[in-house]
Amino acid sequence: MGYYLNRFSMNRTHVFCLSYLISLSGCSSYYYHAGKFEEGIGNKIAAFRLYEKFLQIAPPSSKVVEIKFRLGNLEAKVFHRCNEAIPDYEFVARNASPQSPLFKKAALGILNCPDYFPLIPGRTWIYGDTLSHGKNMKDLWATLNGQEDKNRIESSLYAGKNLVRREKFLFQKRDWSVFRIEGLSAVPILKYPFHAGNRWKFGNGKNERQFEIIAASSTVQTAAGIFSGCLKVKESYGRFPHSWKYTYYAPFVGEVKTTVGEPGFESPNTELIRYQ
Repeated sequence: MGYYLNRFSMNRTHVFCLSYLISLSGCSSYYYHAGKFEEGIGNKIAAFRLYEKFLQIAPPSSKVVEIKFRLGNLEAKVFHRCNEAIPDYEFVARNASPQSPLFKKAALGILNCPDYFPLIPGRTWIYGDTLSHGKNMKDLWATLNGQEDKNRIESSLYAGKNLVRREKFLFQKRDWSVFRIEGLSAVPILKYPFHAGNRWKFGNGKNERQFEIIAASSTVQTAAGIFSGCLKVKESYGRFPHSWKYTYYAPFVGEVKTTVGEPGFESPNTELIRYQ
């Protein structure tokens, strides 16, 4: 009996709250507040539909930017539809003030959906040489207790069973890019948009490093499994114009394979053995 009374009370509260929202002036205000209410109590699908109705009739305003961000979050984190989430995040990033929290959250959302370089604390990866699947050489990576937009990865390199070195590398997601911090330099190892043909560079002269996304939907086979939808990124150095490295990044997994390339030639180097 208590369950039904509680259920009845909850429904009455829900109806009362929605009745109050309906009394607000303007249909767009109703959809705005009702959507946030539904999202707050966990009704994600109802909130999504109300937000869409709000955008259909609402004039340009800061509320439109906010609702676009909320829609992007629902697409990315609830429905797992990155192709639909990215346009919403882009709208926010291009229309919100660069100093606002929404801008920073939307820019991070773009880099995290899909996430080609996870920095969430507690992630681990084991890489090994392709020839022996890690028996000759393996590198253990682990994210530390940082943030999802800025964190250190501890690398433990082994030759056989002997520890060769242990060091920490700092990575950061900002300015539409994923940076690897090397001393005083921030090297962009990934850069949005994640489309084939996107090119960027770092440094100059013989020390210049050139990057290019060769493919955005490669399928890669490794000891850890087969990964689809991978970015294939070419990295070359000014001092070595006739050789380069390819790095493959899998969505929500990270780096899964590296190869060495020359004109008409690509040789396996390292690959993912295990991750969690």
